[in-house]
Amino acid sequence: MDLGSDAPFEKPQPIVVMVKGDQPLAVDVERVELDLSKFHNGRWALQLDAAFARRDAPVVLLARGVACLAVTWWAQLSPRSYLRAVSGALLDSPLNIGFEQASIAAIVRTGPTYRLPFPSVVLNDGLFQVEEVLALADRWGSRFIGADGTATEHPSNRHALFPDSEAMLLEYRALLHIGAKTPQYSAVSAEPSPPFAASD
Repeated sequence: MDLGSDAPFEKPQPIVVMVKGDQPLAVDVERVELDLSKFHNGRWALQLDAAFARRDAPVVLLARGVACLAVTWWAQLSPRSYLRAVSGALLDSPLNIGFEQASIAAIVRTGPTYRLPFPSVVLNDGLFQVEEVLALADRWGSRFIGADGTATEHPSNRHALFPDSEAMLLEYRALLHIGAKTPQYSAVSAEPSPPFAASD
């Protein structure tokens, strides 16, 4: 049966998920800036819902540091219909967090342990908290790629094929580079619904 193999392939649009206060990236791409200052009330999750729940065109989520933890928490708990546009995620240095983000990271790391419902790749310096990051990659069902771009011999990757979806995600790697210039972002500014908790 012909499934439309002649139809043009629509490359997913990259969207950077950042945390308020993060250093800007050196590229001009759409972004979602999460406010994790009051993590307990769930406002950050509503920001992600507003940004992605109604999208139809495919997207790839790019995140660094604590934003990776927020994205994976959201993806594991959201209705699958909210994730229909997400083709995958590239998660860079998920445990490379600032001192002021330590309490948030501790909460998120105790969150859900399901596999992510889309392909994902975790990038990380092979010398920085590598055992802990490999454990996260296992929980998320993610491919782990070392700092030099090579897959490790970790059990998560040893017997697995390297599918096209993961190769596609690595094409977005350069977009996560932090630069000195301040880009002109096309920021997603969705007004979130009332928070999950009644009080802030």
